[in-house]
Amino acid sequence: MYNVIFKRRSVRFFKDTDISKVDMREILRAGMWAPSAKNRQPWKFIVVKGDSKKEALDLMEKGIEKSEKGEGVLAGAPELYTNARFTLRCMAEAPVLVFVVNPNGRPLTDNWTTAEKIHELSDVQAIGAAAENMALQATTMGIGSLWIGNVFFAYEELHEWLGEGEMVLAMSFGYPNHHPCPLARKSEEEVIEVRD
Repeated sequence: MYNVIFKRRSVRFFKDTDISKVDMREILRAGMWAPSAKNRQPWKFIVVKGDSKKEALDLMEKGIEKSEKGEGVLAGAPELYTNARFTLRCMAEAPVLVFVVNPNGRPLTDNWTTAEKIHELSDVQAIGAAAENMALQATTMGIGSLWIGNVFFAYEELHEWLGEGEMVLAMSFGYPNHHPCPLARKSEEEVIEVRD
């Protein structure tokens, strides 16, 4: 397992080669087997290709433009717009996008009880585990992946288009057109603290 973990990279350049339905299903099944609080399995995977992918990319473009005008969820962060546009290009190059939504999710800005907030935060953690499972499974198959947070530049547009629940993240999948070198990691001393 360590070999797969160390081999996984965030891929941003993809070949123009489709992923078979069988292979994509294996990646999604890996996500389905992630742990979740009280086995709620708080995810739905929306696979986007072809014309639907073009619609999603158009919405992403509109969201970035809106942010640049000072509107939307991520308005007022001009230092991030260039990166968001680069992410849009990566999304366009990948043959498959997967949006992961929590069908029962609600915005954290809602007025919730403590129990509801704990459930939501636990569900987001579980969806993160599902995304990692998918990334690792894709790696074992020679398929690259990119975990995308910049979709929140088009939060309102994509939320309405997806049509249900709360969008948590998106991922691009495709065969890599480059092999990124591993990025430096913090030392164990910086991130591991043992208390006896």
